[in-house]
Amino acid sequence: MAIKEIRLPDGSAVQIDEWLHWPAFSTFEASKTAALDLRIFSYVVGGQLPQSGTPAGGRRSATITDTNWTSRSRVNHDESYLFYSMTYEHFALENNEPYTTDPADLQATQPVLTGTNLRLLQQHVMLELFVGAGISKPQASAPLSYYGQGVGAQAYGSGDALTIAQGAATQLNLNYGTAGPVSPRNQRTWALPINIAPDRVAFARLHSPIGVVPDLDQDYSLRVYADGLKRRPVA
Repeated sequence: MAIKEIRLPDGSAVQIDEWLHWPAFSTFEASKTAALDLRIFSYVVGGQLPQSGTPAGGRRSATITDTNWTSRSRVNHDESYLFYSMTYEHFALENNEPYTTDPADLQATQPVLTGTNLRLLQQHVMLELFVGAGISKPQASAPLSYYGQGVGAQAYGSGDALTIAQGAATQLNLNYGTAGPVSPRNQRTWALPINIAPDRVAFARLHSPIGVVPDLDQDYSLRVYADGLKRRPVA
């Protein structure tokens, strides 16, 4: 059995814990034609990846790049978390619709999500964090536009699908959606951290109150991060 507490001769107690910066993350995929209402942090590696509709690529099992959550919809019995913020990174699962107008409209190839598609998601999608069994009031709730993008890498397509003949010339028009500069300074911090005790129910929900997000032309994926500290088991 692990020694978690040492009682000193003066009667005071010292708690032995190891806290690490450990951004917990979980991923989902969605079709542009499907209404969005999904739970994440609700599966572990090897489980079914949450999907809305039938996005490009089809059904698949979650890998270690999709989540580092260790228990389905709850915190493991020998861990706990102290979350200070949430953030996300976004990916396109397909190229956006080709255009042949003159001049050519801005376009993007996967994994680049267009700015228009990202703004539509920011406008219509809610990201919420729930803590506790049977709780209907979220600990955090805001449209996707509230959460700045604090993590991620800039993505670029090959460009070949963006070359469109316009008379005697060709044009390359890349439409790249961003949620602000990828920097910790762009990651909004909550006024008070959220403490999630061991074995406590916890999950995040993403949903669009209007149903299908209008005018999307790419299937997409979001990897959501709950950023903060994790208490690891003491052996």
